[in-house]
Amino acid sequence: FLLKGKDLFLELKMQKPTSLFIWRFKTNDNNIIRHFLDQTVPFTNFYGKRVEYSTKNYSLQIKNVGLIDSGLYHAVDSGAEETIIAGYNVTVQAVSLFRVSPVVLNVSSVSPGPESCNVTVTCSTQGSSLNSTFTCTPRTCSGDGGDPAEVVTSDAPLQLYLSNGSIAICNHSNKVSLSNATMEIKPLCSGKMRENIYWTNTNYKCNYIYPSYYLCIILLYLCVVLFFCRKSPQSPF
Repeated sequence: FLLKGKDLFLELKMQKPTSLFIWRFKTNDNNIIRHFLDQTVPFTNFYGKRVEYSTKNYSLQIKNVGLIDSGLYHAVDSGAEETIIAGYNVTVQAVSLFRVSPVVLNVSSVSPGPESCNVTVTCSTQGSSLNSTFTCTPRTCSGDGGDPAEVVTSDAPLQLYLSNGSIAICNHSNKVSLSNATMEIKPLCSGKMRENIYWTNTNYKCNYIYPSYYLCIILLYLCVVLFFCRKSPQSPF
C-alpha cells in the first residue's frame, strides 16, 4: 500500500540481471526502464523525469504516484529467454480514503471499593466505539482476561488495552496511518480508594464510640439525679 503523492521505491533483493534488464509495468509493452548491461549507452528511460534509476543496484524510484500507478511491476532479465526476477503488486490509495479517523479516549465511570476500584473507559472513533473495564489496586491495574478489546471499523481495527499496569491505550491503525490516545488510569482510583477506606474505618470505629457515648450520658444523668436527691430534705437517701 502507498499513499497518493508519495514516491514508490522498487529494488532487486536477490537475483541480479545478466544482459538486458527491464523494469516493466502491467503489460509486456509498457517498459519503464530498459538497460543493456554490456553497452556504453547506460539505459533508456520511458517515463522521463518521474523516474530515477540506479545502474549500480538496479533500483527504481517513481515520484509522486497517483491512483493510475496501481498495478503489477516486474523486473525482467531478458536474455535468450525472459525471466522475471522480481515482482511487486502496488496499490496506491487516496489520502482521504485511507487515513484512519482520529480516536477519543474518555472515562465512563469509576467505582471504588475498600481494596480495589473499577475504571470503565470508552475508546471511540468516527462511527464506532468500545468499552473496557480495568480493576485497580494500590499496586497495579489489570484488564479482564488481559486480552485487548477490539472492534473492526470500515477502515481499520479499533483496539483498547492496558499497558504497564497503569496506562489505557486506544489504538486505530492500518499499514499507512495511525491514530491513538493514552490515559493513565491508576491515579483515578488512588484517591477514591483512600477516601473509601477512611470512611469504612471511621464507620467501624463509630460502631464502638456511639454505644459508649450513650452509656456515659445515661450515667451522668443518673449521677446528677442522685446528687439532687441526696440534697433534698425528703430524700430517703
